[in-house]
Amino acid sequence: SHARSAWLESHLDGPVEMDDLSDGVAMLALQGPDALGLVELPELAPFGFTQADVGGVRAIVARTGYTGEPGVELMVSSERAGELWDALVAAGAAPAGLAARDTLRLEVCYPLYGNDLDERHTALESGLGWVCALDRKDFTGAGPLRAQREAGGYDRLVAFRVEGRGIAGQVLPVVPDGEVTSGTMSPSLKVGIGMAYVPDARAAEGTELEIDARGRPVA
Repeated sequence: SHARSAWLESHLDGPVEMDDLSDGVAMLALQGPDALGLVELPELAPFGFTQADVGGVRAIVARTGYTGEPGVELMVSSERAGELWDALVAAGAAPAGLAARDTLRLEVCYPLYGNDLDERHTALESGLGWVCALDRKDFTGAGPLRAQREAGGYDRLVAFRVEGRGIAGQVLPVVPDGEVTSGTMSPSLKVGIGMAYVPDARAAEGTELEIDARGRPVA
């Protein structure tokens, strides 16, 4: 958080001041097929956000959910997070940890910052070139991205499914070159799934990969 704040501070342009409020804000994610009707929420289009009272607590409500299910993120002052939690549970929400959310986002191939997205890989390598207006706008990092796109041959983030039994966990190597960034057991598919960076030549759909699970090969 502090490193990100310092980076943002170093890129401020014009008469702008930045105040990092992260330590005083908590976020609860209300996700699932029935989430939008569970409590009274403002009408919001996907990727929209607004301020509203939810369960008697003032919150920033955002529809930027990352689980593949309908839902909202609720950002409130830290001291009122418990009050909002109790209101959501009383309305019928079931508590779920990050591991549960992780299986949902992996099943729809959503990359997660800190796992699949990091400072070592570019937006092109992680499959997010579609959100970069490389042909229309200049922005921080546009030059290197354009050069990388022109040169080609860069690593790619791919989704994989484990053959047979087993789970390929995070940071395991892909033989002979590559790295698993996320891995879990899919509750829906009943097999191990994950994401990994591999060389461009091995990124085509249907390519067979071998993962070194601490000395045990996983196909």
